[in-house]
Amino acid sequence: MPLTDVAIRKAAPREKPYRLADSGGMYLEVSPAGGKYWRLKYRFLGKEKRLALGVYPDVSLAAAREKRDDARKKLAAGVDPSEAKKADKRAARLAATNSFEAVALGWMDELKPYVTAGSMAKTKARFEKDVFPWIGKRPVAEIDAPEILTVLKRIDSRGARFTAHKVRGEISRAFRYGIKEGYCKFDPARDLVNAIPPAQTTHFASITEPAKVGAMLRAFDGFSGTFPVLCALKLAPMLFTRPGELRKAEWAQFDLDKGEWRYLVTKTSTEHL
Repeated sequence: MPLTDVAIRKAAPREKPYRLADSGGMYLEVSPAGGKYWRLKYRFLGKEKRLALGVYPDVSLAAAREKRDDARKKLAAGVDPSEAKKADKRAARLAATNSFEAVALGWMDELKPYVTAGSMAKTKARFEKDVFPWIGKRPVAEIDAPEILTVLKRIDSRGARFTAHKVRGEISRAFRYGIKEGYCKFDPARDLVNAIPPAQTTHFASITEPAKVGAMLRAFDGFSGTFPVLCALKLAPMLFTRPGELRKAEWAQFDLDKGEWRYLVTKTSTEHL
């Protein structure tokens, strides 16, 4: 006699596991701990086998019967439902590994030793905001140039043209990593170098006339701000370093006897003298 929801709910645990038969080879196994598990008993190539259909009540009686019917259709087609289930799991794992997001994160992990933590954080943030929501779950080998172009145009449309170009380059490097690791065979972002109009560079105002440069340097003597800022103003024209690197300079980096300042360049993490 087929099972009912009432009978299933009333099935209490016993000292040993026991089964409540439904139909078509399906039954509910009740464990001593009270767990209720759907199972399908069937034969394939003369061998008796079992297929797990889920746990009650997460999988209802009706849903379990649908799974049973699907398994029996596979049997009728000469397919072992247990092996088909394993194949589906393998495909899901492979899809997760081969997604663009997984490949891009793999590229970032490989890149970590060669860039600063801040630079890596910015790259990851760009991908999480502008790339992963649109193509992150796509199999990397199936992504084509038009898909990537749509991502880039979306970035460009908000006025972030420089970011669009930067992201295209980073996507391209992620694909080249994927090619190296065997996840894909070509880099569709490579063909999009000129797909977005070039970003317009805005230069900061500067003094280039020698006389005016001299006047600026003399004006520093009248600076009324803090002493560290005054020192930075006077050192910057002599050292030609980035403002951030000068601001973060440490005494341990200086050798006054040799007249040397050694530090790591922020952008490349290379030693600079």
